[in-house]
Amino acid sequence: MKAFVTVDLDKKQLERLKSKVDEVIYEPWHETYEIYLESKSLIPKLQGVDIFICEGDEVGTDVIEQSDLKIIASCRSVPDKVDVDAATKKNIPVLFTPGRNSDSVADLALTLILALSRKLTQVDRFIHSDKFEVIEFEDWIKVTNKFQGMLLKGKNVGIVGFGKIGQKVGDRLLPFGVNLLIYDPYIPNSVIKNYGKKVSLEELMERSDVVTIHAAQVPETRNMISKELIDSMKTNALFVNTARASIVKYSALYKALKEGRIGGAALDVFDIEPMDEDNEFLEFDNTICLPHFGSNTQGVIEIQSKMIIDDVIAVLEGNEPKNIKNPEVLGITPLEKPIKVLCQEIVDYCQILVEEGFISGSSGNVSVRVPDREQIIITPSTLSYAEMTAEDMVILNFDGKQVGGKRNPSVEKDLHLGIYRGREDVGAVIHSHGANSIAFSLVRDELPPIVEEFVPYVGGPVKVAKYGEAGSEELAENILDALGDRNAAMAVMHGNVCCGSHLKGAMTVLRMVEHVCRIYLQAAAIGEPKELDEDVVDFEMDMYEIFKEDKKV
Repeated sequence: MKAFVTVDLDKKQLERLKSKVDEVIYEPWHETYEIYLESKSLIPKLQGVDIFICEGDEVGTDVIEQSDLKIIASCRSVPDKVDVDAATKKNIPVLFTPGRNSDSVADLALTLILALSRKLTQVDRFIHSDKFEVIEFEDWIKVTNKFQGMLLKGKNVGIVGFGKIGQKVGDRLLPFGVNLLIYDPYIPNSVIKNYGKKVSLEELMERSDVVTIHAAQVPETRNMISKELIDSMKTNALFVNTARASIVKYSALYKALKEGRIGGAALDVFDIEPMDEDNEFLEFDNTICLPHFGSNTQGVIEIQSKMIIDDVIAVLEGNEPKNIKNPEVLGITPLEKPIKVLCQEIVDYCQILVEEGFISGSSGNVSVRVPDREQIIITPSTLSYAEMTAEDMVILNFDGKQVGGKRNPSVEKDLHLGIYRGREDVGAVIHSHGANSIAFSLVRDELPPIVEEFVPYVGGPVKVAKYGEAGSEELAENILDALGDRNAAMAVMHGNVCCGSHLKGAMTVLRMVEHVCRIYLQAAAIGEPKELDEDVVDFEMDMYEIFKEDKKV
């Protein structure tokens, strides 16, 4: 058994690996200064190799097909440099290291906030320069006046993205006496309230003295921090990004710094990486620029080394690894864990639905498809969402037979099952009693596309199904007919039914439907709302098909 390692491993874990295989070729990129971004360079290195332990190397389809790898181990929080589908087709387990750098990135974010607020890099550069000279006491006073900092206590710090890293940043900031304003539509208020206040992204950007970005890099967050949001920031506000450059409209950030409309920025990520001496942000004295240093600590090396070698050895010894992206290649079907995770995800989204006013009491229902099985998990009947736990969820086969859970399933189970049986693209369904949808269903038969962003998420006009009693076969059939191949339908007096590839997608559709219903009703109060031109709708329908294929929604 031969291993090729291109990532830093600490000495102890490297020795553990050597004790389990015949040969280890250890060429960490920090020493070789080489990351294999092209397959033509990597393929020859992998000939005769069984185990590839990597980090930034591009392990694409051609690399996998033209090698005989038995294990791919990626020292990344998400193995996004590895073609997991190609590996799965060849029964190659893909191991990874989730959470390896969360503390390191959180430490850096706090460091940058403190450095910006006290202008540490600016004063340090000044003191090291030829401009620094103290002859009279007045000279010293001029320096203190020039570099007066900002006290964090009592200030508003906005955290965009409140997952694992965002919460760790919150833990580090609270002892400074700050007020945390938090934006994350997918983290329930039951978590956020322990740190600060859940706010809209617009409110966060307008009110924060410091903004720090910790959102995930996904299609939905691309340019999420837009020009309009940057322009709304306070004059002396500070901006920190240790997440991903794609989340921020950097051209707008550059302009705001250039025109002196914000107090400063600290950036560890850029549109073009690695950054070089021509980076445009280097011209600003009030901007800290780092070359993607968030994970660059010895601690991360130690953490990722143990995580990845533990799992490599587990696979070699025929045991189940802790962090594997494609467990099916090892014949592992750990159903209990995914079901527990899915049940908790439903509960979390139910909490969000309550907080955003889409449901109350026990009204509405939520379900998800169990991957690779003809089963769904659905909320129980007549149980308040405020009391609901993961253990209350009900599991049904596609034929409606209950195979898990102690409670009775939602009375709308036939509706949910009908959607899943007829739509392989649907992975989650949310039925809510949103006020705007109910109001619209009472006065109109169809919600037309009146804004462009509506069509790619919903798939065209949203039809209103005829009335039927809750839980009746008639209501289920009416809604299924109205839904068709789109992602949403409404029903007279019953609100909306929204679908997605996952709960996040279904929630996005729900928010969109409620938003457009509100716009339509407001417009209809003063006149006849105009619809989008057919050519615009046709173009946006192409986007709808792309969104479905990519499982964006």
